Amino acid sequence: MVNWNRKAARRAAMAALLLAPAGLARAAPPVLQAEQSDVATLPAVGAHWVLPATDRDAYTIYDADAGRILGTLPASILGNIALSPDRRTFYVADTIWSRVDHGTRQDLIQEYDAHTLALRREITLPPRALAVYKGQDFDVSPDGRWGYVFDMSPATSVTIVDLSKGAVARTVDIPGCALVFPWKQNGFSSLCGDGSLTNVGYAGGDTPTVTHTAPFFDANNDPIFEQGLVDRATGHALFVSYTGKVYAATLGQKPAIAAPWSIQAAAGQPVAGTGVQEQAWRPGGKQPFAWNRASGHLFVLMHVGTYWTHKTDGTEIWELDPARHALVRRIDLPMPARGIAVSGDAAPLLYATSQDGTMIVIDARTGAVRRTVEAHAQSMIVAPDLPAGNG
Repeated sequence: MVNWNRKAARRAAMAALLLAPAGLARAAPPVLQAEQSDVATLPAVGAHWVLPATDRDAYTIYDADAGRILGTLPASILGNIALSPDRRTFYVADTIWSRVDHGTRQDLIQEYDAHTLALRREITLPPRALAVYKGQDFDVSPDGRWGYVFDMSPATSVTIVDLSKGAVARTVDIPGCALVFPWKQNGFSSLCGDGSLTNVGYAGGDTPTVTHTAPFFDANNDPIFEQGLVDRATGHALFVSYTGKVYAATLGQKPAIAAPWSIQAAAGQPVAGTGVQEQAWRPGGKQPFAWNRASGHLFVLMHVGTYWTHKTDGTEIWELDPARHALVRRIDLPMPARGIAVSGDAAPLLYATSQDGTMIVIDARTGAVRRTVEAHAQSMIVAPDLPAGNG
């Protein structure tokens, strides 16, 4: 065996080159080019865009029709997102620290261009304390002027932000109440611990008008889910209790709240009760409800369980018609889901997330699974009706 050193190897390579046939083409040396970068621009927000909040501190913008990621928006685990009514701006209400989990604290709304995802500006908020993510911690008024930010500092309040000026307008105390559900115009309602609603009217430049309803649900024996649904274009809202009672309301300074009806009764089953050993189909999960604007239909994540299993993953999605108090269809899920969302159009897509963060895209009209996405999803927001209909 022959052991060549480096110099011998180079001499052998040169000899091979010199002895090569004259007609043999030699390989051209590579041409080095400078890397070119560009900036993509997103199209107008699509009906089947969905934004799963991931475990990687971001909202991923996903086109469910094309089956591809369009971009990401940074946000912490407590960050809330809303789309302006003209669909040109994403707002993220967030709390961040200079050293990730400690250091200088900042509470702010970040404003992003919906086409370029460029950060336009940041609006400083008063200090607040939030323990867990709720989609109803932040919303935008139907006219796009006001941002409503729920606060705990430690008393509960709502900060009203003038989005046109990029500044806080005022903070309104809502003792014993929480979350924000916008009216059709000039105000919002909040859920209260005694089973009532607090209603704050504000048109700008004046003192807010605050009213209270009588209790309409039993907060001790059959509380309602915090993930109530509101259509910010109409002010209509749906609230669902742990046993499956549905309360329809028209929000305003004096809300109109209809008598409740039962999800189980709509399906021809006995009304679910509060017995600790009473098995029944019940709503549950971390994001149990979705509302399709085009049909007005309510989608509910359901499981079989006893009372107080309201955080249990669902095995079926029930589609209901609130106008008729009727069950439309039951959709089997290929795996248990902890949250659902639905697009707002007449050809809706359902989105369901499992415990491992997998997102399933379902044709709501047929129940067929379109695709499965490894999304690392913790919760979901849909466009263009952000954030109505999602918890």
